Formats: sequence, structure tokens, C-alpha cells
Amino acid sequence: MADHEEVVVADAQELGSVLGCSDDVLADLQNSGVLAPYGEAWNVGPAREYLRDAAWADEVWY
Repeated sequence: MADHEEVVVADAQELGSVLGCSDDVLADLQNSGVLAPYGEAWNVGPAREYLRDAAWADEVWY
């Protein structure tokens, strides 16, 4: 279940830093609807879960 963790950031670079991902991955998360803005606040819970699951899947398939 996704945590509802909201952060307030000034720009995409700060948001990428919060999530620990690159600008390309950040854009993919935004375009797919995993990461949605609420004005200046962003709910990062679902994005963190998505990134965690993707990292786990990569480990499984190596």
C-alpha cells in the first residue's frame, strides 16, 4: 500500500534528489501518472514504491 508522503520542492532537480533518481526516470514517472503534483507539493509515496520494486526486479533477473 502506498504511503501518502508529500514533499514540497522548488524544481525537478530537488524532486529527483528526494527520490534518488535521474531526470529521465523522473520524467517517465510523471508521464505514466505514478508521480502526480498537487501544486508545489508532490505525493512521492507511489513513486518510491515503484522505484523500490523496479530495483528489486532488476536484482532478481541478474
